[in-house]
Amino acid sequence: MENPQLNTFFARISSGDFNCLILNLDTNGALVAQLQADLQNITSDNDLEELVERQKFHKGSWTRFNILVTSFLKYCKDVNPWSLWESSDLIFTYYQDLTNCLLNDNFPANSLVPLFQDTTEYAIVLAKRLDSKYRDLGTRQHQFLAYMSSVITKLFNSIKPRYEEPALRFQELPKKQQILLYTANKLNNIYMHIDSPSSCANIFKNVKPKSAIQSFSQYPIKEQIEYRYLLGRYYLLNHRVSNGFHQLNCAFSLLAVCVNKSPPNTATRRNLQRILNFLLPAAILFGKTPSWDLCRYYDPDSTNTFEQLVHAVKTGNMHSFNVWLAQHEHALRSRKLLILLLEKIPLLVYRNLIRRTVLTFCFPSNTNKIPYTILEEAVRISLGSSDGFQSIYTLIHTPENVPNLLESLVNLGLMKANCFPISKQCVFPKSDKIDFIFPAINEKLIAFFPLNNDDTWLDD
Repeated sequence: MENPQLNTFFARISSGDFNCLILNLDTNGALVAQLQADLQNITSDNDLEELVERQKFHKGSWTRFNILVTSFLKYCKDVNPWSLWESSDLIFTYYQDLTNCLLNDNFPANSLVPLFQDTTEYAIVLAKRLDSKYRDLGTRQHQFLAYMSSVITKLFNSIKPRYEEPALRFQELPKKQQILLYTANKLNNIYMHIDSPSSCANIFKNVKPKSAIQSFSQYPIKEQIEYRYLLGRYYLLNHRVSNGFHQLNCAFSLLAVCVNKSPPNTATRRNLQRILNFLLPAAILFGKTPSWDLCRYYDPDSTNTFEQLVHAVKTGNMHSFNVWLAQHEHALRSRKLLILLLEKIPLLVYRNLIRRTVLTFCFPSNTNKIPYTILEEAVRISLGSSDGFQSIYTLIHTPENVPNLLESLVNLGLMKANCFPISKQCVFPKSDKIDFIFPAINEKLIAFFPLNNDDTWLDD
């Protein structure tokens, strides 16, 4: 071979050093530039393919590996370091060829897994950058991330447990099995990003059947946290609050333990904030107030924001709740939380309003009855003026809805009472303990909406 740089490149591959196949110019730019100079004399793709085939990698039996090496050399030959767009086809073709090498377990693909992970991180960032310019480029929205998901899905589908063999410890698993959770997390993150969360269902459903590990806790802690975080978000998107809270709380607790073992860095703090953005509203909906001091330590801004919501809920103040929603509508929309809070929070606000009204009007006079008229007036005061609010906030909330409100609270077990619409009275048990009349929210939600049994393996 007349090109010493190519000789060295092929020798590294033959020795199993696949770091020479890294695309990222920040990491591997010097080698790419040297190969680009050497490859300019090769004028056709056929010549390049024949050059690779003559190296007899893996005795010439692994065709997809030859395609991968050829794809990398094409990238080196034609990449434009100044234009991401002009180089994108080369990059994504290489990524697909790399992934194809991992699909067939009959070939020694384990050594390519670290390269796959490194390239996945690089390609996802690239895809996001290109998708952010889709109007300028004339491409479809989310075109490149959607392509990434289709490639990664092939790998995810190819990961199969060995049913005839006992479960293994993580370190004993084949490398492809070890990245099962990593692959699932990448797919689910992409689906969330491209507004296709329904696609996550198939991933969550298939992780356990595909897993050959003894225990979920043996996966890398980073992947466990990310998986639970994404699962919690998925449940919130489907308004399954108890399941969402459980998974997000587990993710936060695991990450907090990691932080306690080592000083938090920027990435760790950012991940804590990501979780809190969803855990805090889930905790409020679930009636499980978090440690505000701990939350404030990690994310003072989000904590302050949701403390304002807690105050509105606890005081039974619908007007304050509507003000809070209007102030934070954009952020809630971007996190797909607006509809969830619009649907779920008002009942909690009204519950606390009625609770305060019972304490104020019934307990001092030792009566267990309260007229609808008093509750209607309480609701009227709580709602305040609707001026300046969009109808989505106020349209269904009127004092005349008190009978429906009471029925909802009673049916969900959030209030012990009997309602009499003809006499327009609400009668509750005689008790000097207000918590007996208004039981803990989280206990009732768990009773009505138990945790998904399919997730129990995450806690074993």
